Amino acid sequence: MIRFLIRRLLQMIVAFFGTTLLVYALMFAAQNDPIQALVGERPVSDAQREALTKQFHLDKTGFGGFLYRYWDYISHLLRGQLGTSLTGQPVSQIISRAWPYTLEMAAIAIIMVMVVGVGAGVFAGIHKGGFFDNLTLLVTLILIGVPVLVIGILASYLLGYKWGIFPVSSTDGTLWELVLPGLVLGSLSLATALRLTSTSVAENLGADYVRTANSKGLARSRVIGAHVLRNSLIPIVTFLGVEIGNLMAGAIITERIFNVPGIGFNLYKAINTEDGPTVVSIVSVLVVVFLVMNLVVDLLYAVLDPRIRYA
Repeated sequence: MIRFLIRRLLQMIVAFFGTTLLVYALMFAAQNDPIQALVGERPVSDAQREALTKQFHLDKTGFGGFLYRYWDYISHLLRGQLGTSLTGQPVSQIISRAWPYTLEMAAIAIIMVMVVGVGAGVFAGIHKGGFFDNLTLLVTLILIGVPVLVIGILASYLLGYKWGIFPVSSTDGTLWELVLPGLVLGSLSLATALRLTSTSVAENLGADYVRTANSKGLARSRVIGAHVLRNSLIPIVTFLGVEIGNLMAGAIITERIFNVPGIGFNLYKAINTEDGPTVVSIVSVLVVVFLVMNLVVDLLYAVLDPRIRYA
């Protein structure tokens, strides 16, 4: 286990540096005038340009200068210093204000996926080929085939404006205002989890160990609960673990539709305003979340299946 953890941590370090280097290069390396990009459309005096050049080490030119600036950014990042946005706000404050919204939306989406998606998937897998299985197949095809933008607009119009079930935008930041955005955010994950669970359960029901358990006279509920579900959950846990990171990073469209000031909303705004420091810092935090969730998923394998041992 120790060797496995060391190997995974080394892989996470390589992935982190590779991803942040790529994002940093996309935001800064191709800029013709980095100083003007830093201040936006405001005019820059000679004194300001000289000060910013020294502050951001722009006097170091070429590829070596780019690597020096990247390492300077990473060294500050590793010390917990996320930098300052173009508006003068510390990026750490922007992220700390945005995280609660995105976390609550992601929690709503994951709960919906686990309760509705996995629950309906188990039932559909047990009754493979029946009416409920065919109905869920139709629903999942619609959810997967329709873009999230369309689903969000339709949900906002029908469930918000027309029927008045949910608020259509987040004004006070209450949990109730985030329910509809969370449901829309998790719609694609719901469809994927449902079909993945249904397929996994159906496959395990036809496995040799299930036939052996049935031949021993074990109750149907015990066979499904103790044998089928435990083996069927392994791919589901993998999907859910990765999906938590995806939900927090992929909330840009949903947060824009419902005006939720979360991580995705702030990332979208920073990209539009070419706020490089904010973009790189937010992406760096999301990369860490994604890598940690992948490590947690790998460790959960051994809990779900005792046969799995890490060397």
